[in-house]
Order: sequence, then structure tokens, then C-alpha cells
Amino acid sequence: MPGTHAELIASRARIVAAADDARRRIERDLHDGAQQRLVALGLKVRRAMDQVPDGLHDLKAELSDVASGLTAVLEEVRDVSHGIHPAILSRGGLPAALKALARRSAVPVTLDAEISRELPDSVEIAAYYVVAEALANAAEHAQASEAIVRARIVDENLYLSVRDDGIGGANSDNGSGIIGLEDRVDALGGKIIINSPKGSGTAIDVTIPLAMLPRGFYEGR
Repeated sequence: MPGTHAELIASRARIVAAADDARRRIERDLHDGAQQRLVALGLKVRRAMDQVPDGLHDLKAELSDVASGLTAVLEEVRDVSHGIHPAILSRGGLPAALKALARRSAVPVTLDAEISRELPDSVEIAAYYVVAEALANAAEHAQASEAIVRARIVDENLYLSVRDDGIGGANSDNGSGIIGLEDRVDALGGKIIINSPKGSGTAIDVTIPLAMLPRGFYEGR
């Protein structure tokens, strides 16, 4: 039976990893394809603006509108790309990504993260989304004034906790996005505990066992 359970966890983890790989490919395709094309078109339009003779103000204004529109579309594509896969994880790993989330949070965050080793991609992505969703809920739903994020690796487990001082009441039935986090953590053989009594803030504790992930999660980042 233990072997069957481990195989089930490994199978789920491979599915999560395949989905994450697909997101990374889409992100690369957007960056190398659509984004670069939009940049090139924007430069062409601005060069055309410089060649418009004096006096053709309407034409120059129209070209300026086109250039501004291309810039806006480029920003939207970048936002979509970053939403598909958090690029900062690829650049700096989980510690850098958590710092970025804390800086961008609408709620002041105290961050205490001690992660001194490289982690499997799927673990980092799961941890990133747990913290991102928890901080978003703290600001948008919990009316919190502060949050505390902690991350540790102990005995081949990643321990992650997020706490806020908001109004509580978070659960997987109220459309807060928590159910998606539960599925992702569960697929990695981990556990997520949410304690959110009304009027007493929300505490989210996550444990992900690194040792139970299949071989290959540690290869070739």
C-alpha cells in the first residue's frame, strides 16, 4: 500500500510539472514571438512619424495613437505572460519571488524566509501561488492591516505559513481561490491547513515533502 500511495503522489506531481512546463513554453512563445513583433511594429510606427512632413498634424496624431495603442497591447501581453508563469521564479528562485510579492502587496508584509538551497520548480510555483493568493485575500477580502509570511526547509519538507490580522472567514467554498491551492499542494503530496475563524484573522500553513517528489524534479532548472 505505501508503494501505491507514493506512486499516486509521483503521478500527480508529474501532472503538475507538465502543466508548469506548458506554462513556461507559452510564456517563452509570447516573449519571443508576439512581444518582439509588437516592439518592432512600434519602432516602425515611430520612425514613420519622424518622416511625416510638417503640417500633416492629423496624420502625425493618428500615427501617435497607433504607437500608443501598440504600447498598451504590449503591456497587456506582458501582464498575461507574467500571469501564466511567474518569471521571477526562473530568475531568482523562491526567496526573490517572495520578496517581490511582499513589496507589491497592498497589505504591509513581514517576511521571514530562510531557504538556502535550490528547490524543485513545482514546489516553488506552489509556494508562490499560496503566498500570492493569501496576500490578495488579505487585502481584498480580509480587510487586514498586516501579514506575516514565513518559509523554512526542515527535514526535507518546505514549511510555509501566511498569517493576517483581518476579519477571517476564508474557506474553499467562498470563491477565494483557496480550493485551487489545496489541489496544487495535495498533488505534490503536501498538506495545507487553513484556520480562519470570523473576526480572528486567517492562518494558512503548508507542508510540502521534498523527498517524495519523483526523480527529475531536481534536474536541469
